[in-house]
Amino acid sequence: INAEYMGRMAEFPVDPMLSKTIVASEKYHCVDQILTICAMLSVGNSIFFRPKEKAMHADNARVNFFAPGGDHTTLLRVYNEWKEVNYSPQWCYENFLQARAMKKARDVKEQLIEMCKRVEIDYSNLELSVVDDDKYTNVRKAITAGCFYNTAKLQKNGNYKTLKNPHTVHIHPSSSIFQVNPKWVVYHELVLTSQEFMRQVIETEG
Repeated sequence: INAEYMGRMAEFPVDPMLSKTIVASEKYHCVDQILTICAMLSVGNSIFFRPKEKAMHADNARVNFFAPGGDHTTLLRVYNEWKEVNYSPQWCYENFLQARAMKKARDVKEQLIEMCKRVEIDYSNLELSVVDDDKYTNVRKAITAGCFYNTAKLQKNGNYKTLKNPHTVHIHPSSSIFQVNPKWVVYHELVLTSQEFMRQVIETEG
């Protein structure tokens, strides 16, 4: 990574891997999509809510947002559908989404758009914000480029092994690709409960 690349990354007020993903999004022509995903990831795991008395409804609503590729593209779909209804709080409530978290993600995205101007990523160029195909291939490539240290490979026993500091991890049960078991995945974070789980997971090519 050269000095100019590092300088551009340093401008973004997000995790260094997400900064790297944003810079990579220009190369893969998915700038708007990656800014949305990074903004959604930045608000943590507070997007969906699951009231006990309506757990089945909440789970169904979540499944309806599942997008090809995994959790990052699912977050992108959630945001884009919210945008289509003019950022409606009522729509959030009906779809078991936290309106406050969504609003925070929107604010973060606005900040990231401003930061793009400072590092000369031309956000206004629509040709830099396209989705290649229904599998979000270019979006997943940008995420892999930024977060390749967070890669894990499926083992014969059905568990995953991280590439960095190799150890056993599992896809979180809340993931859209739980039980899909792709050969290679990139994860946003690891959480330790009874086992170590990968949270916010996307399928990638090894």
